[in-house]
Amino acid sequence: MKYLIGIFKYFVVKLILFIQLIKYKFFKKPFSRNKIELLKHKLNFYSYNLKNRKPLKSNFIFSIDKNINSDIFKINISKFLGYDGAYIYEGKAALLKSAIEIYKNPKIYWKESYLYSFYKNFQPKNMGELYDLNKDNNLYHISSYMDFKPWIDKLPLTKKSKGIFGPIDENEIKHRILRLKNIFINIEKFGYLSTETDIVKGYLLILDNDYRFLITSGHHRIAVLKTINYFNKEMHKNILVKFDNKRANKNIVDIRKIQSWPAIRSSYCSQEDALDFVTKYCFG
Repeated sequence: MKYLIGIFKYFVVKLILFIQLIKYKFFKKPFSRNKIELLKHKLNFYSYNLKNRKPLKSNFIFSIDKNINSDIFKINISKFLGYDGAYIYEGKAALLKSAIEIYKNPKIYWKESYLYSFYKNFQPKNMGELYDLNKDNNLYHISSYMDFKPWIDKLPLTKKSKGIFGPIDENEIKHRILRLKNIFINIEKFGYLSTETDIVKGYLLILDNDYRFLITSGHHRIAVLKTINYFNKEMHKNILVKFDNKRANKNIVDIRKIQSWPAIRSSYCSQEDALDFVTKYCFG
């Protein structure tokens, strides 16, 4: 009976993936975290691709005094930075605290999670509120929905993006909780391996004598790995990563070269304002 249920779930997953392929790729519909998308994650669809993985390997662990000669290398678990800033894993720790809750109670109801209350209570209207910028910073009043980073952008992008903060549709919260739960399940069953299709991606921010790896893909995985490491310091100390050459136009951003950042060169903001921004962004 268990085998038949497994076969049925497998075909349901395949059907959902086929429907989504037609909807999003051929009919170009906007992606939606609707009931079908949630069902796909409830069925832990990703687990079907984990048995025959071909792991990537590298023994190179990045540090501030080392040069990188490969797109693939290892980063210490303490040095990851969320795409939306430090508050993803530090301080407010939007994803990390919920991952810790799930580690302690795998069956936690999504409305009882820290993430649920976080989205309800943290609803910044601008960058100033999002990153606690100085009130006289000219970047303070940029909408929190704008994707702007002075080391990447000349000006705030007109295309809006949604960060990890409220207000938000409840399906978004359910989606994140399901993803965290499934990653715990999959790591316990299959172990954690970095492959070409699921390696954590991003780029480096060099911050004087410190650094962070800014994630563009893999936020939930890092939240889970940081949680496991929190309870067992010998596990997942260094995580394999890869430079993201599709989502990012730079592999390394150096704060010591702040005068060459696009927003500075375009005179959109001052070095002082950009420094306040990157400091709060990276360290909270």
